[in-house]
Amino acid sequence: MTMLDYGPDAVIMKGLDGANWGLKAYQDRGGYQAIRKIVESKLTPDAVIAEVKKSALRGRGGAGFPTGLKWEAVAKEPAPRYVVVNADEGEPGTIKDRYVMELRPHLMLEGTLIAMDFAEATEGFIYLREEYATARDRLEQALDEFRAAGVLDGRSLELVIGAGAYICGEETAMLESMEGRRGMPRLKPPFPSQVGYLGRPTLINNVETLAHIPAILTGGGEAWPRVRLWSVTGAVRTPGCYEAPLDVTPRQLIDDYAGGATEEIGAVVPGGAASGILPPAALDVPLTRESLREWNAGPGSAAVQVFPSSYSPLRLLAETMRFFAEESCQKCTPCRIGNRGMHHLVEELANGEAVMTREQAEEWLDAMAATSICGLGQGAPFPMRNAFKHWPDLFEPLGEPAIR
Repeated sequence: MTMLDYGPDAVIMKGLDGANWGLKAYQDRGGYQAIRKIVESKLTPDAVIAEVKKSALRGRGGAGFPTGLKWEAVAKEPAPRYVVVNADEGEPGTIKDRYVMELRPHLMLEGTLIAMDFAEATEGFIYLREEYATARDRLEQALDEFRAAGVLDGRSLELVIGAGAYICGEETAMLESMEGRRGMPRLKPPFPSQVGYLGRPTLINNVETLAHIPAILTGGGEAWPRVRLWSVTGAVRTPGCYEAPLDVTPRQLIDDYAGGATEEIGAVVPGGAASGILPPAALDVPLTRESLREWNAGPGSAAVQVFPSSYSPLRLLAETMRFFAEESCQKCTPCRIGNRGMHHLVEELANGEAVMTREQAEEWLDAMAATSICGLGQGAPFPMRNAFKHWPDLFEPLGEPAIR
């Protein structure tokens, strides 16, 4: 049982479409069975955590932290507690959360209510990026349906609209924004599970993460298939959002789900800008954390971008580093200076010039990875290092790499 095939009497959904997203249609497909099961079976918070742990569900926002452990950590902290849905989907190429919010909003909302009940939180928030106008409209309508049907039952669940800053996908920067300050990451520890929104313990989960919770609790954690939503874009015939196993390969996603490649493949980004860049030799590598670790990459937010061989890897790298440089919140020096320096380096390489040696570039990347405050600066070196390894001829003007 998955998010696209929900409930024993459900009509099997082969994909997400724009119809039947309202409350009645969701209930007709078996929606809200998980909440009823919790009530009727009198499932305790410990029992809920046990099922989530059995599922081995990890956060689907990019960091991949075990969901059961995060819920458990929040439960250990004193009340009052808050629940926040991270709907600030800003990773390049990622469209899955938008699909869920536009086409299955009640699925995410059911998972959110379960999280609120688990955390004994009377207030919940959905932090949504400003660009998602259709998702905002659907969520507002879905919440109105909730209120009219009495589903909220005295709880408060409201939308908070962000300004579209990439950094606010980082949970502590998102909390800063929610509290009326500039979106910049906080030093950790303490973690949001301890000191979160307004200084209280806060459970923060990504949209897709919460959307999997109802199926896990309805069918049981052990029976839940290890699946996730993959965004597939670029040089494919049918780009879109597809539900597939965790160990699917790029080639399977391209050929079996996205209709095949439109041109010869030159590079693949496995999970968003910070996940790395893979050569065609990695097309048959499972997109799991373990398998991608050998390629110094990761599944990230499951945003698979397919680039044709006609698209220069140097151009791809330049655009990636430009994005990081522009989206840096400027709080810490390694990220602020490092990303601009790497972008300038790649731009100059396109002109056949070198502004630093390979050894200097490696030192910059080491400093960014080791001393940046959050994942933006820590993750930005991955695509650079992948390009160094898989397209070494692009960096000949920098000289030989240092022995490390």
